[in-house]
Amino acid sequence: MAAGEARKVHAANKLPVLIVGRRGIPMWNEVFENNPYILRLPTQRCNRVLSGGGIRPYISLKTPGRWFWKPYKPIPAEMFFTKEELVFAEPYRGMVMIEPNVKAIGHTNKAWPVKRWLELVAGLDLPWVQCVTSPKQSLPHNVLKVITPTFRLALAVQSVCKAFIGTDGGLMHGAAANGIPAVILWSEFTSPEIVGYPNMMNLRHAGKPCGMRVNCPGCAAAMKAITVAEVVAALKGILK
Repeated sequence: MAAGEARKVHAANKLPVLIVGRRGIPMWNEVFENNPYILRLPTQRCNRVLSGGGIRPYISLKTPGRWFWKPYKPIPAEMFFTKEELVFAEPYRGMVMIEPNVKAIGHTNKAWPVKRWLELVAGLDLPWVQCVTSPKQSLPHNVLKVITPTFRLALAVQSVCKAFIGTDGGLMHGAAANGIPAVILWSEFTSPEIVGYPNMMNLRHAGKPCGMRVNCPGCAAAMKAITVAEVVAALKGILK
């Protein structure tokens, strides 16, 4: 999301952008590699974008038990892949990327039941691909597993796919940057009105975002409310 903010401010005045943390220290991420307008170090004339722990633009407050959200509209970033990254990705052109895993952050509030992911891939004859750092993370059945030791390589593979399905997370923002159709499954944890993209197929059956930092019954119920049939219909809709 910081790269999206950088894209916005650069477009406004064409100056390069330095992304800094709460203490003004320059921040860097592999996503920024090869971006012609994001700086590693400050220059005399540059924009500054605040990003990092404690200053996320969509968070108003953090307590031990939950996050409190505030209105925000993420801006799609831009990716600048190397020739080598694109060569790595090319064999997977036209496939459908799937990502059932959620980040290990002390709870599973964003997770759709594994049984339903398995039903989805078993019931749809699509060229599925999943990028993993370890085979233990992958789905069985007819899903092609691609070992991607870096997030950039996963994003490169995603850039040649015809669609993406997953939950709120890095690959969702990657799909926005790569400009590919996506189906995103949401729990009660947060909402597409806060950190999602309106051009994606956002599936959510929940009330006010809870932001719970421990396992939440409301989030589990919201994810269970998303049926396999609903996801199948959404995927077929974006693949037309």
